[in-house]
Amino acid sequence: MKMNSTHSKYLVGLMAIVLLLLLTGSLWSRTFESTAPPPNVVDRITHDKGNIITTVDNWGYIGGYSYPYELPSGEWPRNSGHNYIGEMKFWMGAITPDGDTIVADSDEDFLPLIDIVSGVESYTIRLSTDTARFDYDASDTTGLGLGNPAFGWQIYDSTGTLTYNQVYSPIDSAFHPGGPIGMQQSFCRYTDENGPASLGLLVSQTICQWNYCYNEDLLFVILEITNTSDVDYTDFAFAIYSDYDVGGPDGTGENGRLGDLVASDLAANLAWTYDEDGYDPGWGPLVRTGIMGTKYLETPDGIGMTAFRTGQWELLPDNDADRYELINSEQFDASLPPTDQYYLQCTRGINLSAGKTVRVVYAIVAGQDEAELFANANTAQVLYDNHFVGPQPPAMPTLTARVSDHKVYLSWNDTSEIDIDPMSGVVDFSGYKLYKSTNQGYSWGFEDRSSNNSCLDIDYLPLAAYQVENPGEPIAHSFIDSGLTNGKEYWYCLVAYDSGDSSVPISSLQNGFGKPGSDLNVVKVVPRSDPAGFFDAFSSIDHIYLGTGDPSAGLVYPIIFDENQVVGDEYSVIFTEDDESTLWHLIRVDGTSGDTVFALADQTTQEGDPNIYEVAEGIRPVVRNGDRIPRDFIQTGFAVEGDTTLHFGFNYGPMGDLFGYPRGSDKHFRSTYELRFTESGSEGYWFYDDVTPVALPFEVWNVTFGYQVLAEIYDQDFDQVWEPDDRDYIVIVNTPYDGNPHPEAFPYNHAWFFRIGDTDTDYAVGDIMTVEGAPVNGAEDVFTFKTDGVSTSAAQSEMSRIKVVPDPYIGRAEWEVSRFYRRLEFVNLPEICVIRVYTLGGDLVKTLQHDSNGGTEAWDMQSEDGLGIASGVYLYHVESQYGDKTGRFAVIK
Repeated sequence: MKMNSTHSKYLVGLMAIVLLLLLTGSLWSRTFESTAPPPNVVDRITHDKGNIITTVDNWGYIGGYSYPYELPSGEWPRNSGHNYIGEMKFWMGAITPDGDTIVADSDEDFLPLIDIVSGVESYTIRLSTDTARFDYDASDTTGLGLGNPAFGWQIYDSTGTLTYNQVYSPIDSAFHPGGPIGMQQSFCRYTDENGPASLGLLVSQTICQWNYCYNEDLLFVILEITNTSDVDYTDFAFAIYSDYDVGGPDGTGENGRLGDLVASDLAANLAWTYDEDGYDPGWGPLVRTGIMGTKYLETPDGIGMTAFRTGQWELLPDNDADRYELINSEQFDASLPPTDQYYLQCTRGINLSAGKTVRVVYAIVAGQDEAELFANANTAQVLYDNHFVGPQPPAMPTLTARVSDHKVYLSWNDTSEIDIDPMSGVVDFSGYKLYKSTNQGYSWGFEDRSSNNSCLDIDYLPLAAYQVENPGEPIAHSFIDSGLTNGKEYWYCLVAYDSGDSSVPISSLQNGFGKPGSDLNVVKVVPRSDPAGFFDAFSSIDHIYLGTGDPSAGLVYPIIFDENQVVGDEYSVIFTEDDESTLWHLIRVDGTSGDTVFALADQTTQEGDPNIYEVAEGIRPVVRNGDRIPRDFIQTGFAVEGDTTLHFGFNYGPMGDLFGYPRGSDKHFRSTYELRFTESGSEGYWFYDDVTPVALPFEVWNVTFGYQVLAEIYDQDFDQVWEPDDRDYIVIVNTPYDGNPHPEAFPYNHAWFFRIGDTDTDYAVGDIMTVEGAPVNGAEDVFTFKTDGVSTSAAQSEMSRIKVVPDPYIGRAEWEVSRFYRRLEFVNLPEICVIRVYTLGGDLVKTLQHDSNGGTEAWDMQSEDGLGIASGVYLYHVESQYGDKTGRFAVIK
């Protein structure tokens, strides 16, 4: 936690003076003054898509903001709060023809170059994951064929012209214009014109990051250095200045930096910093410290690392000549004894003639130990040599959430399921895994020790998992997590994974664990009470039957998953059908035009996992059918009154289900049929071929629609005679009877497969067996419902349920994540109300305006003056359109 000059430039003058007095003679003092760019031209972004999370400035400065700004500075692993980068910057210099030695460095000399974004001049760093930071254009599909559309993303080339990235495709081994190279890419430019002397340098800086299991511990930095002067520099030298602090605040004012050691490996072009014993008091005895370093991937003319220098940062040379001597040497220093030390990874002997551009590319690399560091560094080189192309998981899904009382409703899109792998050129999506974290992403549940995925350092047991054998098969797009604690913060991460790549080879790849607000597949939720008088959509279901018989026994369970997507106040589920299928549709009536709008059309699913159902306009309607079983088999007509000759034998149900054929529309099963025994009977046909005639003593009638239909016979002894005592089965074929076979009716019009009793041989003309239709959904069934809402009468009666939790508040609440943040909650409130808190003496402490759609209002226990309240008993008054409520609560700090 050293106070470097870059940080101090942002503090107000008084604080700077105080700190200077306090730190005079200490290890934190500096021997030269920073002339970093003025604050009005400085811009800063955070690279947060991989496992190394860090700030990046627009003047050659990386990290360095963990103290006092508490911004991620080389945080590794992500969400751990363990910051490694004290500061990283660049030194580059040369001797001019007139003998001057000039070193341009991030602390003193670099000045951001102005950019134009959306027609406005600014010093903005372009960031591909923030559409406000470049000229975003949804219609710009350049690179779409690579699975990498630009959407307006462009960067400046060496001539200062905006151009697309050149994206490499392994399919045709060629480069094509496209979007960002990395999952996250930043770009900025700066010159060395901020110092008293300039070399005329223009630096274009690109940083790329991914979060795949094999490259998440890498951050790629690409520098293109152009000599814009008319002077040739034949002895140009470059260095990466790295000052890592391995450890965290330990309560004594230190952060582990005094136990650091540095090392280098010339053959690997690798340098790094590590802790002396692998543990740090600031991170606790259970945390094994990692290693972080830098790996040269490309240097001008393949020169590589020519020197490795180290020293104590407060003893850095304060003049250009001495700095140039450091980076222009061929000396490889050994580490100092454990202390706060930097290293310079140097490259000398660069020929940077006038107008020339040279390229320096390196990776910031992290690993748990030296072996992992070297393995990750080698991966970085392989990926760079392959133009950053490697196996990748399916595209990241977008996860959305709606909170409720002790529940969260999660839903996601199908982006992952249609994504084409750039290496194989095929869709290789295999499934989803849903994880939950109760510690803000530090971990994601219980560790899965049985995982055989060699690419993942660690995996967790998912909250839910869904898999398909082949792309395009139905799969879940929603999940309800219940039993949650109201007021407690939960994170959810949904990852899509693929089938792996045997040609590389590599295990199944999945999206990385992310962070809410930064990654589309991660959300943060805090469950809360529902508002007073709340009713959900399911409670408003109304089943309307438009037919003359009995309605179906089906049900519809509508659930709101994303209230921001809900368009109407009232929706309906209707059914349409033909011979082959029964479809259901979610519709609403447009309030302006009166037109019927299909929010979700042509759905067939009426059974199975509710999570398979689609979410449309923020609503997931789960449609359940009635049982596909005849309501009854019963004799309803008698040749001799009271003489029952026909009995039910056995029913296999729908023919298609029995033999594995497609099942037709439910209208075939909803219809009621009669077997009418007549003098002439009818001609049926063999089930085996649909055409061989079988003489029948009965006719089959669809009495629901009023016409005679076909019958086919499953003839047990192949004698072309229907014989109940041989247990010959009857197949009702819901096709109008015309005395001819209709093989084209197979299989969709085939309904029930059943037989009558094997002793029913005394049937006579006039007997009728009725097969009553199944209570399945059909075109006459309409389900209407209202979206979630509030009942006035219920809200009035529920005002008495308002209370404060926890009560009493003793020291802390279980949902508080920091000792510096206190919070209690008013729950079961109306949607809109005013809460006033008073002392027992009647003094107003705080007024809270509650206007959310939930029933909870959190209070940070600060008064109107911003002061924390004292222990004691307090009164509260809730005022709303439904009535008032008064109460009291206690606080014990």
